[in-house]
Amino acid sequence: MRRQFSLMIGLVILACAGGQSSGGGGAAAAPGERQRVQNLVPFDIATCWPRRLDLGKTANEFTLQAAYRGARPAINECLVDARVQNPAATTKGKATITIDGTGASVAVTGDGLQPAGAACIEKAIRAQIDGLTAPANLKQPITLDAPFEREPGQMVRLGINEASDVVGTIRLALPQWCSCFESLKTAAPPELTGSVTLTREDIAKYADRIPMKDGGIGSTKGVIAALQPTDPSGAQAASCVNQKIEALPLKTTNEQFIVPAQILLLNSHGSPTMPANTPPALQFAQMDVVRELRQAEAFAALTRRQNVANAYDAQVQAYQAAVKSKDSKKRKSADAMVKDLKSGCAALVKVDDEYTKSLLSQAEVEQEAVTLAQTLKAKDPAWGQAEQASAGALADTQKQVDASKQLRAANEKACPKEKY
Repeated sequence: MRRQFSLMIGLVILACAGGQSSGGGGAAAAPGERQRVQNLVPFDIATCWPRRLDLGKTANEFTLQAAYRGARPAINECLVDARVQNPAATTKGKATITIDGTGASVAVTGDGLQPAGAACIEKAIRAQIDGLTAPANLKQPITLDAPFEREPGQMVRLGINEASDVVGTIRLALPQWCSCFESLKTAAPPELTGSVTLTREDIAKYADRIPMKDGGIGSTKGVIAALQPTDPSGAQAASCVNQKIEALPLKTTNEQFIVPAQILLLNSHGSPTMPANTPPALQFAQMDVVRELRQAEAFAALTRRQNVANAYDAQVQAYQAAVKSKDSKKRKSADAMVKDLKSGCAALVKVDDEYTKSLLSQAEVEQEAVTLAQTLKAKDPAWGQAEQASAGALADTQKQVDASKQLRAANEKACPKEKY
């Protein structure tokens, strides 16, 4: 489903890239390209407040999957800037994550990926796994080869034309403006749309001396940002972002240059449902980042469940060994183990419930995606592909939910209930 939604957000970017600006672009740009605004790459504001998943202290076969998924928002942000990769080609690479008796290691490789990009991805992954230890008596290292991919249209590339460079410069600055998004910390953020007006320095310098048609006084500011939120919930963010934009060292070779600007915001920590007037593809993109985080949380719950299951299995094996022992003292000690078996099994049932709950949370997002796709398909059959992809993801998760519930029931039934 991630691939499906990535294609959709690409369509939104292409559709929005035809905005017109007054004034020309760079001298080398063809006339048709001067006014095409590119670099409309969504920003997940959740990367402003990174969360470390609760993976326990000891790694198992599910730990690295959870850790990598938990690192995905930060990894995606690492691949926004085309300068850390080959801007003309799709970046394809992998992160090899290993945990053994010596600790954790991360090796990042990719075609065209620059050292700064690789280091950023490694840092994102290490934020999830540092401090984890290998289980005792581990015979083989726990390893995961995790692929990542970034298409050129999803990168910010400077040097395309003057308008795109303005939008790209703003996009690359967003991670430093996290304070602007505090009011949206747990929300699905709206778009910010409007214009950024650049006035050449020598003109702006005397703008307050030039009479305006409406009788007002001109502004001596070289940059004027007038972005507005598509929903009132983003008013504070828009005001803050406008101030930040006006502080950027943006310049133009034209007397005045007006760039139609859009800031596409997502929030993997927020609600999957965006304001109703949000373009459908951006709504799907929001559902996708929320779903991916909830999938990471489900893997984290599975990781914790496995650690509890391993501990309980060890208790059962110790009890069975004591019962079968030829040593009377050891056989007698088995009676004292029953209390621990009961608490160990109760703990297992509890984490079974937590895992099921996390899967149900993931399924909620997938159901919302199905509902949205069905609504859109009623107006445009082209959305049938999105419906199919969303329904497939929901069906897969529901199978996991059913399996988790069955396992939980079996574990509860097998729990020791009396001394034996």
